[in-house]
Amino acid sequence: MKIRRLNLFGIKKFGDYLESLKNPEFSAGDPPFDLLDNPETSEPFPWEVEIEQKKFGTRYEMGQYLVSLLDQCDQREINFDRGLWSWLALFFFDQLCPAGTDGRRRPSEIYNYILSSDRRHQYRHAIRTTYLFVKDYGETVYFMFSNPLDKRGEITEQLAARQDILGCRGVIEAASSLYFDKLRMSPKRGASAKGPGTVRRFGVVLRQFARTYDLFSLSGQQVLEILPREFNRFRSGQEDRQDGRKPRESLLKRIFRGTSVKEQGPQ
Repeated sequence: MKIRRLNLFGIKKFGDYLESLKNPEFSAGDPPFDLLDNPETSEPFPWEVEIEQKKFGTRYEMGQYLVSLLDQCDQREINFDRGLWSWLALFFFDQLCPAGTDGRRRPSEIYNYILSSDRRHQYRHAIRTTYLFVKDYGETVYFMFSNPLDKRGEITEQLAARQDILGCRGVIEAASSLYFDKLRMSPKRGASAKGPGTVRRFGVVLRQFARTYDLFSLSGQQVLEILPREFNRFRSGQEDRQDGRKPRESLLKRIFRGTSVKEQGPQ
């Protein structure tokens, strides 16, 4: 199937369907996939792009697929194309909002599927946000999009919302280093919780640092170096400590703590 764009009428019809799903009396049915190629609700996409209905294990896999498909397109033209991103959300709607055991679909906010004209909500579009991050950062952002398509995740919510730091490669690299468990190929335990060193605090702290540091000029390692001690719990070898306390000192350090070299005797 060739990629198309939903026109204004098509976007309205898709929005009407999403709203109807919130009505408990609505009789569950198939999504309005006919909007995708109906000339009354959609229009040709400027580029000839064939798309397949693939099954993705993670949002990252979907992002990779779309990056390869849209590589030929002008990024400036498609970035805020409501018709394109809304069309793609409808195309993959079975994965973005699958039916439950009772046959009902329970969508999240409408701007997760129809690109909002309000920039405060644009980062929440399930397809566009994934595509943009994967295009710009590749596998570095796997930790943000390792969830299934119907699960947004707190890490994505917190980092994507910080639009003032989105273009900072060093910030994204530092976040990946802190919160991605390479052995489990998933976010580290406790990363999305509340408390010291979590991804919630990461965005808050860096927003404060932006007043002093040029975050765009810092590497991932440099960002890690300026972070306060509360983030030590997620540094290598310490990510399993969930209480935010400092790790225990070694036996030798505890024995000789507070003892001068003279008191220890000759070496």
